[in-house]
Formats: sequence, structure tokens, C-alpha cells
Amino acid sequence: MPRFIPVVAGLGGFLLSTALMAAPLTADELIAHSVEARGGAAALAAIKTLQRSGRLVLPGANVEIKVRELKTRAGEYRSDLTLQGLTQIQAYDGRQAWTVQPFQGRKDPSLMSADEAKGLELSADIDLPFVDYRTKGHTVEYLGLEEIDGTPAHKLRVRLKWGDEAIFWIDPDTWMVIRELDRQTIRGADELSQTDYGEYERVAGVYFPMTEEQGPKDADAAHRQKVVYEKAEANLTAAPSEFAFPKSQSAGAKVQP
Repeated sequence: MPRFIPVVAGLGGFLLSTALMAAPLTADELIAHSVEARGGAAALAAIKTLQRSGRLVLPGANVEIKVRELKTRAGEYRSDLTLQGLTQIQAYDGRQAWTVQPFQGRKDPSLMSADEAKGLELSADIDLPFVDYRTKGHTVEYLGLEEIDGTPAHKLRVRLKWGDEAIFWIDPDTWMVIRELDRQTIRGADELSQTDYGEYERVAGVYFPMTEEQGPKDADAAHRQKVVYEKAEANLTAAPSEFAFPKSQSAGAKVQP
């Protein structure tokens, strides 16, 4: 596929574009740069669990929502949102996903659909799906440069093994992911969600984003929520009960409507 080189005003932008045209990247080279910048393959592989905690900021809402996210190298995932003593849960044990939605009047756990479970499987990937993508069963494609908020960024498409797609934009100076666009098919309809990443901090030798701003594709600030992680910890012990569907609910469990 031809590489797209944006027209950037100024000599600095011209030199950047010229250098990139002179030495085009492959998808594997781009991934290698990103992995190395984050801390290296060995340091990344050494992280078996990652827990981040902080707060969720909703546009126009004067509330304090506590956030806790936990993921494991084994592909397990859990996200808790707590407000006024109630906790919303989304969890994935590597096979099935479940949720508790008290803010919608559902205080008992219910199974999520197979389509929704795929989204949690994607979130569970500590490395990001393009790292070691062949082993994971995904495919990647380098799409060249594209401007993100006036800055050229490398664009990488990941076709996920279950049929969905994730596109990542990687900063050419820091090699960190600055934006992700996910296309997920749920009940036969495509849903597009965009996440902007920032404020990277080193955790156990590896850089992870500490802010994530998310919403529908091309949504303005009034329709985007922001998670600000204030603490990140690696390699804590994660009990299987964090992710497993509660045993008391297993018999006759139904998928949420």
C-alpha cells in the first residue's frame, strides 16, 4: 500500500517527512521501536499483572467515580467503577465475560454476550495486540503517516483473530501509542470507539498511559469520558475469584439483554 506523507508546514516538518520517505518503516520495525521505547520485550514480558486505579471524569457531571482496572498475562480482565457505595463490574476470565450493573438496577451478576466478551479480551492484553501478533493470531498492516491533532503519527492496523479491528497511531518521537480506534461488531452492527492516551509513566520498567479519554469516533469533548489513573502497580497477586463468574450465580445464568 502506498505510504501517505502529509504536507507539513515548516522546515522541521519537511525534514521529518523527507527522512521518513527515505527510510520507510515496515509494520514489524514500527512495533519493535514501540516495544523498545516502552521498556523492551524482556521487561514487558516480565509483567504478569497490571493494576491501575484512579478516577473517572464524566463531562458535565460533578461526581467522583472511583476506577480500578486489573489485567493479567493469562488474558484475564476486570474493571470496577464505584460511586456512592455501588460498584459496576465488567470481568473476563479468559473464556466468558460477566457484568454487574447496579446503576441500571441490576445488582446480580449476568453473563455478557460473546461479542461483548471480545472487547474485554482486547482490553486484557497487557502488551497491546500488535505485540507478538503472530502468536496471538492477529495480522497487522502499516498504513503510513497521518496527522493527529496537527502532528504526524504512524498508523498501524491490527486485524484481530475474532474479526474485529483496532487501529493504533504511534508518535514518531516517543514511539508511544497516542490514539486507538476500535471497530467492534455487536449483534451484527459495527461500533466505533476512540481512545486517546497520554501521561505515560514507568511501572516495573515499562511505560503505561495514565490518562485515557474515550468516546464514540469523532465525538467532541462533551461526549467523551476521561479516566485519570493515579496509581499503577505491577505483579500483584490476582485471585481467580476476581475474574470468575460468581459460583452462586452459575446455575441458570443468563446473558444480559
